[in-house]
Amino acid sequence: MEASLAICILTALLATGACLQCEVCSGPGASCTGDLQTCTAGADTCGISLGEYTLAGMKQQIVIKGCATSSICKAGPLTVNFGNGLVIRSGITCCMGDACRTTSVTVPPDNTKPNGRSCPACVAMLYAQCNEETIQCTGSDTRCIEVAGTATFGGSSTSTTMKGCASEATCAHFKMISGTIAGVSADLSVVKCKAPGPALGPVGLLVPSLAGLLLLKLLF
Repeated sequence: MEASLAICILTALLATGACLQCEVCSGPGASCTGDLQTCTAGADTCGISLGEYTLAGMKQQIVIKGCATSSICKAGPLTVNFGNGLVIRSGITCCMGDACRTTSVTVPPDNTKPNGRSCPACVAMLYAQCNEETIQCTGSDTRCIEVAGTATFGGSSTSTTMKGCASEATCAHFKMISGTIAGVSADLSVVKCKAPGPALGPVGLLVPSLAGLLLLKLLF
């Protein structure tokens, strides 16, 4: 605490403005509580992200609070559809001070209307090669995304590849995804995020944890 205070004082002397402190926490559901932590340089606001992933028809929410950069505050819908019943949607709001105690955040509405685009989609946890299917993109998901890397669960590492439709905002904010959540650590990168072609016409704990890492990356 004393070290953080000293850093705050030094920063205040060197630059305009005071040190920012934000509540930091994450967990299942729509709310969480945690300790106030001093933000690092570059973080100029507190952010709250509420993510929802749907897997095989079952939905679960994840809330994340922490330090953020104000550029994330005006991000558009953060959505991605990997096919195979895995859809991730996340909403973000920013706040400062006491306002964070009452600030609420909502998940972007589920838009299932086809937008005329299509992308290859798959989720591969054991092999680098995905068993692709072509899915029709919907709503604001106008980009094709491909995420690849390794994930470690229960002491075993596995190659991971995920492909699908994503929103423009998702492509803008995801480059590298790394960290640990719910016992799963991952080191992933967005290897492709490109405009799709026109439409062609009509996994246990591991997948939810990777979905959580995608959401966690937005703030930390």
